[in-house]
Amino acid sequence: MKKILPKKLPEWVTFLLFVVCYALLDYGYFQIPVDLFANVIYYHGVVAVCADLVNWLVPFEHVLAKQNHLLSAKADLEIVRGCDGAGALFLVTSAVLVFPSGLKRKLIGLVLGIGLIYFLNLLRICVLYFVIAYHPGWFQLIHTYVAPTLMVMLGCFYFAWWAFGSRPSIHEPA
Repeated sequence: MKKILPKKLPEWVTFLLFVVCYALLDYGYFQIPVDLFANVIYYHGVVAVCADLVNWLVPFEHVLAKQNHLLSAKADLEIVRGCDGAGALFLVTSAVLVFPSGLKRKLIGLVLGIGLIYFLNLLRICVLYFVIAYHPGWFQLIHTYVAPTLMVMLGCFYFAWWAFGSRPSIHEPA
């Protein structure tokens, strides 16, 4: 049975679709009210999960989750818009959506990509908690440069891995 491949668009159209997709995701993100982020999304999706992870790994930290804050006797880490991995998530999502691949493959790519970025962001928040608690002088460097760069790089590596697996084989199997 011959497999029907999606029609390949010119590179400039694919790039334009990528930029438009990213811009729409970013626009939608900034339409979400701040209170909804702090009290619901960040609390349930990030802060409470990270507090549980930190307390599970290092029980003597006694970290509490309150709204969008990870609190302990040693630190108060506030999660705010823009520090939630959304940029890396939008990059991966946009790349997967515009890549010429079938719907099933795109859905798998989205689920795995979103899961990866979510996991990386939870790991990033936990690491930042320990940095601010034990090495506050390192916080600005890690928060501003190291962690976001690693998230984007890992998102790009994921996309490359996924895209390579999405491409049809050029040669017939032996």
